[in-house]
Amino acid sequence: MVTGPRTADLSEALREMCAQITRAAPEGWVRAAVNGFVDKQGVGRSAVSYQLATGAEETAEVDLRRALRQAYRATGASEQGLSIGLTAEASGRFDAVTGLDVSRVEHPERGFLHVIAPDAPPPDPGDEQDGPADPAPAGDPDEAVQLLREYLRRRAEILGVVPESPFGVLPSPLPPEQLEAVENALNVALPADLRALYGVADGDGQLGIFGRLSWWMDAAGMAEVHRGDRHWAPRTGRNRPFLPFIHDADPPGTVRRSVDRPGWIPFVIGTDGNYLAVDADPASGGRPGQVIRIGPSHHQGPTYVADSVTSLLRRYVDALIRGDHSRDGDGGLRIAVPDPHVGAGPHLQRLRVTDGNLEPARRAPFLRAVELSRASADLTALHDAPVEALDIDLRDIDLTPLTAHPTLRAITLTTPHPVDLSPLTTLPRLEVLDLARGRSHDLRPIAELNLRHLALRHEQWRELWVHTDRMPSLESALLAGKPSYDEVASWIQQVNTRTTAQQPTADV
Repeated sequence: MVTGPRTADLSEALREMCAQITRAAPEGWVRAAVNGFVDKQGVGRSAVSYQLATGAEETAEVDLRRALRQAYRATGASEQGLSIGLTAEASGRFDAVTGLDVSRVEHPERGFLHVIAPDAPPPDPGDEQDGPADPAPAGDPDEAVQLLREYLRRRAEILGVVPESPFGVLPSPLPPEQLEAVENALNVALPADLRALYGVADGDGQLGIFGRLSWWMDAAGMAEVHRGDRHWAPRTGRNRPFLPFIHDADPPGTVRRSVDRPGWIPFVIGTDGNYLAVDADPASGGRPGQVIRIGPSHHQGPTYVADSVTSLLRRYVDALIRGDHSRDGDGGLRIAVPDPHVGAGPHLQRLRVTDGNLEPARRAPFLRAVELSRASADLTALHDAPVEALDIDLRDIDLTPLTAHPTLRAITLTTPHPVDLSPLTTLPRLEVLDLARGRSHDLRPIAELNLRHLALRHEQWRELWVHTDRMPSLESALLAGKPSYDEVASWIQQVNTRTTAQQPTADV
C-alpha cells in the first residue's frame, strides 16, 4: 500500500488501467487479471487474462505503459522496480496489490514472489572455487601479433585482396596512453596478448576476425560493455531463487561456476548478443587470460573456448592452412574452427530419473542436479554425490538417506503423501525449499532451517504460522497458486511482521 500526498495519483493510475482493460475486454467477460512491472529501465509487457461467463479464458495484450509509469512515479520508486497485480470485474469493482518487492512469477507455478532482502547478493558457487593452480598466462603477445598478421595475409590471399600493409584492413592502433586509460576504466588488467593486439589495431572494424557474425570491439566499446549493466546476469532478488544450477565448464574446473564475474572482460560481441571474454579470474584448472563465452545464451554458466587469445588465433590460422573455409554470398569468409573440447568426455552434471535407478549418481563426480519422477526411489545413492539441486516428484519419499548431505542447496518435493521433513534440519547448506506442489506435511522443522527462499501454498503458510512463531531468515518467499490480491496483501504483511520480529536488536 502506498500512502502520502501521491496516493491519489496511484489511484488514478489504477483506475486508468481498469478503464483500458475494460475497453479491450471480449464480449461476455466477467473478470480480468493482469500483473505489470515497471522500473527505471522501462515497462514490461502486460498480458491481460480475461475470464468469460462460459468459464473459458482469453488472453490479450493491452498497452498499459502510460498508467504503469504514472503509478511508478506516484510511489517514488526511483531505484527499485514496482510490481502491480490488478483484478477488474465487469461490474466495475477492482482490487490491486502494489509493491516495490513483490512480483508474479511463473515457476515453479503461478504465484507471488515477495523479495524481503532485495539487496542481498545471489549465491555464487564460483566464489567457493580455488584460483588457478598455474597463475602464468598461456598467451604470448609476440606470437599473438604474428598470428594476426599471418591470419590477415592468408585471408587476403583467399579473398583476392591486396592490403596496403599487414594490418591495413583493420582500424588504427590504440595509442599506449589510451590503452592505459581503458585498462584503468576496466579496473582489470588485460592479458598481455590481447593488449598487444590492441597495440596494432583497435578492434576489427566489424570485419569478423573472430567469427563471421561477430566482431572484435574497439577498446572503448569493450570498456563500455564491461562497465555496463551486463543484462545477461540476474543480480537482484526478483530472479535469484529460480536461477538454475550453474554448470561446470568443459574441461571441468577451468572456469568458475558463475553467471558473471568482474574479471570476465568481453572483447568480441556476436550478433546473437553473446560475447567472447578474457577471463582474469579462472578456476583451479584454468589459466589467466583464457577465452570463454558468456551472455544471455549462457545463463547456466560460461563455456570454455581456449587457454588464451593466442591459442584462439592459432586455431583460425590452422583452419586457413587446412583449407577449412568457404566464401559466403556476401563475399565474406566462413572459417570452420573446431572446438577441441566437444566430445572430450562425459561429465554428467544433470540426471533425470524415471525408473528409480540412481546408481549412475555414484559414478558422476560432477553431478549437480537430479530430477526424480514417476517411480519410487532409494535416495541412498545420492549421499556421496555432489548434488546441489534435487527435484523429487514421487508417491512416497523418505529423506533419511540425505541426512547431513554436505552440498544440497535446493530441494523441491512433490508427493501426494506427507513427508518427514526433519532430515532437512541436518543439511548444512540448504538454502531453497519448495513444498508448494506437494501435500500437507508437518511443517514445524522449517523453523529450524537457515533458508534463503521458501515456497508454500496459502494454506501451508497459514499452517506454518499456526504451529510455530519462528521463521527462517528468508531473503524471498513465494506464495504459490492463484491467491486473491487480498490474500497476497495479508500474506506480505504477515511475512514482513514475522521477519522483522526476528531481527536481532542492536545494543545501544
